[in-house]
Amino acid sequence: WKGIGLVLRMGYLPAWAVCPVWSPARANEEISRLQQQITQWNDSYWKQGESAVDDGVYDQLNAQLIQWQRCFGDEVPPDLSAPPMGGTVSHPVPHTGVRKLADKQALQQWMHARSDLWVQPKVDGVAVTLVYRNGNLVRAISRGNGLKGEDWTQKVLQIPSVPHSTKGNLANSTLQGEIFLQQEGHIQKQRGGMNARSKVAGLMMRQSNPE
Repeated sequence: WKGIGLVLRMGYLPAWAVCPVWSPARANEEISRLQQQITQWNDSYWKQGESAVDDGVYDQLNAQLIQWQRCFGDEVPPDLSAPPMGGTVSHPVPHTGVRKLADKQALQQWMHARSDLWVQPKVDGVAVTLVYRNGNLVRAISRGNGLKGEDWTQKVLQIPSVPHSTKGNLANSTLQGEIFLQQEGHIQKQRGGMNARSKVAGLMMRQSNPE
């Protein structure tokens, strides 16, 4: 328990903090321990639909892991917080994501270089591509690696709020969006979104269709 407490406390340091003064062996031990913990949380999140840690703690520890890996020359792996990258179904259009900035200062720098900005709320859910042909929903694909994902068609067809048919310009279209769980009175800043998002992710990642 002492080791776990240390990792959690260190996780609250900002991602740009000074690198720890550790021996290679100590660095490898700490990085492996934190990586295993985050992997365990991700497994619960994406496979069981359970959020085992607060959003803020998770984000800070994930950023701390990346910082430690950079400090000690480790190759930084793909984002551990992303959904499983497997999948064999090709996206008609690459499904890219939104890059998260570290803090307000980074946001201000990004905004300073742009004069024409459009701001809208971000729905915090699980990314999906919907393909409509001749007015009918024929394919639903998980984001996967952005080029290929899992076939979620039969699962998505069981979600009443997802249109099974379209018309007009949308009769033959490819739409990219998020499947999310609506919660009454939910304030993202106060309660985070991983719990609701994990429930959706867990249902979609099940081998059998969700009820």
